[in-house]
Amino acid sequence: MPFMLTGAALAADTCTGCHGDGAEMLRLGFPHLTVTAEEVSRQAGMAAGCADCHLGDPAKQDREAAHRGMGRLQLVRKKGLLAESAQRGAPLELTGNPMTRIQHQVIRDGEVVIDPNVTLVLYQDKRKDNLSQDFAIMEKTCGACHAREFSEFTHSNMGRNAKQSSYKSWIDPQRGPHNCGAWFDGNYERIAANTSVPFSREQNALNQRSCNTCHVGCLDCHYDPQPKDPANPKMGMHTFNRVPKPESCYGGGRGQICHAGPEERRRGAGYFGGSYANPEGMEPDIHQVKKVGCLDCHENSGSRSGLGHGMVKRQGRCDKCHERQVAGHKLSLHKSLSCEACHIRNISGYQGTFWGPGKLAGSDTPYFKYKEYYGIMKEPILIRDQKGRWIPVKPFPMAVLNQKKSALKPGLHWRWPKNLPDFQRTDDAYGYVGLFGGLPGNNRALLWIQMDKVSHKYGKSRPCASCHELPGGEQRQHVEWDFTDAGALPFSGSHTVFAGKKGLSIREMKSEQIEVLDGYRLSSLAPWVYLKDRWRIGGDFSLPALRDRKLYNLTSEDAARARQEKVVH
Repeated sequence: MPFMLTGAALAADTCTGCHGDGAEMLRLGFPHLTVTAEEVSRQAGMAAGCADCHLGDPAKQDREAAHRGMGRLQLVRKKGLLAESAQRGAPLELTGNPMTRIQHQVIRDGEVVIDPNVTLVLYQDKRKDNLSQDFAIMEKTCGACHAREFSEFTHSNMGRNAKQSSYKSWIDPQRGPHNCGAWFDGNYERIAANTSVPFSREQNALNQRSCNTCHVGCLDCHYDPQPKDPANPKMGMHTFNRVPKPESCYGGGRGQICHAGPEERRRGAGYFGGSYANPEGMEPDIHQVKKVGCLDCHENSGSRSGLGHGMVKRQGRCDKCHERQVAGHKLSLHKSLSCEACHIRNISGYQGTFWGPGKLAGSDTPYFKYKEYYGIMKEPILIRDQKGRWIPVKPFPMAVLNQKKSALKPGLHWRWPKNLPDFQRTDDAYGYVGLFGGLPGNNRALLWIQMDKVSHKYGKSRPCASCHELPGGEQRQHVEWDFTDAGALPFSGSHTVFAGKKGLSIREMKSEQIEVLDGYRLSSLAPWVYLKDRWRIGGDFSLPALRDRKLYNLTSEDAARARQEKVVH
């Protein structure tokens, strides 16, 4: 039974005096904002008046005074910049790409059209100055009724963006360089000091605003606007979900991609597949097909555990649903392999990322992320983690340009201690390569190989030959990709990842002829053209030799018998 506004709450809410009157809202030019208190109560399932969530002053009869201080949508024109819009419209459900189903619309010449100035929608619990979450607004609105949850959320890893904000610079000795970049807020001096081209505080703030649009607030997880459905009174612009839907983990259709799919690490593209994936059309995770949601595996620890609201467990537990298989795996020859090592294949998303001079929201910056090197690695590369397990990674080349110095040591590094609890532990690794010249101008590039553990998509296990077909335990994956980012006309290329006894490397990077656009440099978006096969680190990345070659050539009948005898799993 939904909560209904009754008595004093309904009497005090004068907002619906106008907004509940369809004829009056049509006269004022906002027919799409017609809503009654009863509709809101059925959709939201909360006993709250309009001002409890939207603020403003419902006691005022004057229209401007009543709306003063009211929370509004933050409409983003480009990354880091708010759109100039009269906001004479509302985000509506549209057909097409589910990642942009909620688009801002405006009324022009009497017609409702998509606002071309808006690329993504931020909800009212975001700040106008830096586009980050606004804890003050959250405390006045959601926190007024859900005080405990709000307090816990403000201290959670999710609420504080604790992981990403720990990357203080490109040469941070604790975390190293990262695909998502450095955390610009509060670290301007150390980043600028190691940047060999001009880098202003304004540019630093712009980069941070671009990052901040990923900061999650209450509405990002729990608000789920839907078109009205006469057959289902719970559907409408005030629909909320007590348990966040998987789509909310991917941005909820606002055009902002939170757990996106660049690396398939803790990301949604591999889970959803289809139009969410890059490149598009990838098969979804088997869990998505079976309607297993994000929080079914990555439980919200909640208050009962003492960890607090928003403390989502980073490590999913396979034995929660696959107890028999996990128990059998522990007795098998492959007990040192993680489940993902065999069950994750066809890894899409970024196959290269380079930070260099470019334009962000129309302004120059030395740190634009050229990331749309999209392709598919058929099988992951397996490496041993800090506990000796074999885990799957997708090594791809990375660089940040115009760096002065680095004291990082070449080789494989782990970003986080191995003894962290499951709600915090991440198997994030990178291979530091070094600082190299050879680019045009006084430009030295800091190179590393990104290889955090891939986590989606799950499906049928990879064949034995995909691990054991090359002599000496060598692993080799050829990757083809398409570049569709800023700075150049689209082009295609490829590279090959080698992992063996003498190290891990990315070689044979090549492409079609690259046509660079005015105002950009080839060295910024494709430094590999100059640096060739520099992406190499030492170490033994070979797979163990087979104990019995016969197991490699088992027939299907033999394999079934062997599994029963727990010879293999």
